[in-house]
Amino acid sequence: MERFIQINDIPASLWSDSKQTLFLPELLVESWKVLLNENVLEDKAIQQAPSGFTGGMSKSDTDKHLAWRYTGSCGRVVMTAIDPKGHLNEVSDAYAKTFSGNRVLLADLPCGSGAGSISIITTLIELRKYGVLPRIPLSIKVVAADISQYALDYCSRQLDSIKSLATEQAIDIEYETFRWDVLDKVSTSDLIGRLTILNQYCDHRLLLLTNFTDFLEKNNKWKEAEPQFEQIFISSRGESSTAIWIEPGHNITINFFNRLVTFFNKFLNTLKKSIPNISSDYAKTGSKCKHPLKEHLFNVSLNVKRFQLPTKD
Repeated sequence: MERFIQINDIPASLWSDSKQTLFLPELLVESWKVLLNENVLEDKAIQQAPSGFTGGMSKSDTDKHLAWRYTGSCGRVVMTAIDPKGHLNEVSDAYAKTFSGNRVLLADLPCGSGAGSISIITTLIELRKYGVLPRIPLSIKVVAADISQYALDYCSRQLDSIKSLATEQAIDIEYETFRWDVLDKVSTSDLIGRLTILNQYCDHRLLLLTNFTDFLEKNNKWKEAEPQFEQIFISSRGESSTAIWIEPGHNITINFFNRLVTFFNKFLNTLKKSIPNISSDYAKTGSKCKHPLKEHLFNVSLNVKRFQLPTKD
């Protein structure tokens, strides 16, 4: 079966095949630059990031993550959407099918400063602008959830900034931000309730989960978070519902994805015993990516797993 987005059709604004280099969407870069300027972070953004920094809840940590790690997070999502090396065909097709038109609910968990949802939307804009994807009317309802209010504010600022240009490509954006703690049953229940209400008015749903391994694996928080993930996956089931989980291409993610697959198979068997277990295989890819502010190529590597969320045997 042919891919929805053919590799040869990927515009040069996103990928150079001769240089094997990824470029972040222009609108994404402009939105990021505005945030940097407003928060006096331009100088920090061209510094070399310290090894091991992963961010935090404070304003200082949120700013550092925006300056140093945001582009890497974006690069991983863009790579999964366009898959220029042909390693993630099913994942890339899942994006193309989900966002082909009509009304889509995009749950971005945890959203951080907006790397996931902003990357998806600006990539769709770029692909529509160059005729790779048709300009069929598309309405995207984004629910961006995170524990950090500072990150949620940055996410809101960026989504506001891209609305008008998205409209030019027949994409209508609405969004809500949600203060969410994955270890807290109450905030998770409230989030699920809101997603359930919004899903009634949508034709497709994408559950996007990114950059969780440091917290869940390194900090040994999986057992505490597992009941909340189970409830999120249960509530997200539907014939037109897909979950995509993206993590950096570090060795630690190997153990994490094995743990995740074991959990998901247990979860499926609890729901419908006749559903076959999913494979422990996950896709991985990587490339160089052009830094938007300096003559520098940084590495983008990722592991990704796509989960179907069935409602029937």
